Amino acid sequence: MKTITLAAVAAALLVQPIAAEAQFGPLTRHVPGLGVGTASGPSPDAFLATSMMSTKNVMIAAALLAMAVQDHTRLAGVKAYADQVQNCSDPKALDSMKGSLQSNIDALNGRKDLAGDITAAYNAGDGQEKKLIAVAVANMALGIWRDTQLASQAPRVISGVGSNPLMVGRLGQLKVAAGLLVLQSKGLISVGTALPKVMSAVKIAPPAMAETTKPQDFQFSS
Repeated sequence: MKTITLAAVAAALLVQPIAAEAQFGPLTRHVPGLGVGTASGPSPDAFLATSMMSTKNVMIAAALLAMAVQDHTRLAGVKAYADQVQNCSDPKALDSMKGSLQSNIDALNGRKDLAGDITAAYNAGDGQEKKLIAVAVANMALGIWRDTQLASQAPRVISGVGSNPLMVGRLGQLKVAAGLLVLQSKGLISVGTALPKVMSAVKIAPPAMAETTKPQDFQFSS
């Protein structure tokens, strides 16, 4: 039996072939103050900004989906956690919350029929709950694709910074960001394989242009 990789999962989720190098160019033009990457990869600032965005997105999506399969009526309670994640200003702050990410990934991986459980939670939810689950599913799919691209870029970015004395201060942040990507890459394979079935069941379309599409906002009712 062939081993399923996160890259294969990402390809299945987003269907279309998109070059990894396309990940950063369009995105960084919309983030003020980021440096320009080279043919060997994105700039350290671009890598950090994009990995932060992707990790925050995945952390919130994982929390919502883990809650959905346990008790969909409590999804609104994830707002406090989502706010805490969004308020993290650097990779080390996110790293301090990686225990919650691992816990939520474990909760999802522990389901015998994750696709069926997410679909059932969606069908049982009210309008607000359906919106949160749908956004979590779509954002998780996007996050898996982005994590795959970011993980492939990380070694080159870290190597380049390590050989540049002027950028050595970034090295610690880059290693932490890469570590979070590894955690997600190892943990999300089973989750990713379940998502196409969920997306088909509840009619969630993958983003048309994954390299420029930003995660949707998680809208919690007041």
